Amino acid sequence: MLIIGLIGSLSSGKHLIADILHKQYDFVILEYKDFKKKKDHAAEECLSKAKETWPKNVVIVGINSLKAMIEMHDNPQFFPIAIEGPLIIRFQRQKHVIINSLEKFVQLDDYLMFGINSNEQCIDKILENLQLDSKDISPLHKCMDICHLRLINDTNNRMNLEKKLADLLSIDSKDQQLTTTKLLCPSWDQYFLMLAWITASHGNCVRHRVGCIIADTDLRIIATGYNGTPGNIKACDQGGCKRCWNMSIEHGERLDECICIHAEESALFEAGRRLCQNATLYVTHNPCRQCSKKITQNGIKRVVYTKEYPSSLEDVRQLFEQANIEFDKQNIESIPLLRLSQ
Repeated sequence: MLIIGLIGSLSSGKHLIADILHKQYDFVILEYKDFKKKKDHAAEECLSKAKETWPKNVVIVGINSLKAMIEMHDNPQFFPIAIEGPLIIRFQRQKHVIINSLEKFVQLDDYLMFGINSNEQCIDKILENLQLDSKDISPLHKCMDICHLRLINDTNNRMNLEKKLADLLSIDSKDQQLTTTKLLCPSWDQYFLMLAWITASHGNCVRHRVGCIIADTDLRIIATGYNGTPGNIKACDQGGCKRCWNMSIEHGERLDECICIHAEESALFEAGRRLCQNATLYVTHNPCRQCSKKITQNGIKRVVYTKEYPSSLEDVRQLFEQANIEFDKQNIESIPLLRLSQ
């Protein structure tokens, strides 16, 4: 079961997206405002109602409470999506329905998004007309910051929005099926790549942060690596590598002067050739020429990456083809937890 939460700015298209999920994918629509009477138990009551629809999926529209978002986050089936859109397009969508004045629309939008009340009398009147209680509203940007995905609705064409939504949720264009596990549980490739990106955060090179994971045929991690200076050497970001700090040196030039160890090298050193036989190497960026030779020598049978170094990509691809090593790029857009971090 999947419970999608739609959190978005004013007139961003939350209800239209919910309608698409309902009509095309048989989601049950719940309005968060219908549970606000429960005050402190609104999130609990909303999720309880959602579970009553099992095995159907549910979309909850208009969550605007940070407390509710945090409580719902504890539910493993909950998948929040932030909906945004260009200001002028959002204003034009609701013109003559909510507010005629662009200035008042901006004031209300600022209040809902950031809690900034630049015209208290005007805002209070609009909130009253919309049947919203300011005490129950959290700044939407705080709610949206903890969403898993973000959709920019910059179109007024329903078909275009349907395609955007299908692409965002990785819905198969042939059978139009929304596979719940794709959203709630990453594939093994996605899982190891997420770990590679986390590993990269520990790197100390001032030029790039690269992370690497090596997994064996049983999907067990046998080594991790990140780029930076060797042990017992001053870290690169503390001045340990003069070449990296010389910004007049272009990418890929004078590499013989660099004392940093690449993420792939670090992981290969850690694992050793025996453990690397037929293993898969996951790396945030495609390997360089030097690392690709070491990968080949160590018996790696598959390499998966998310970002490219164009200068070395083709040479590396040709080497791996000769060595019968699979070389796959995983689109970072297909990995929900990585999209917002990029």
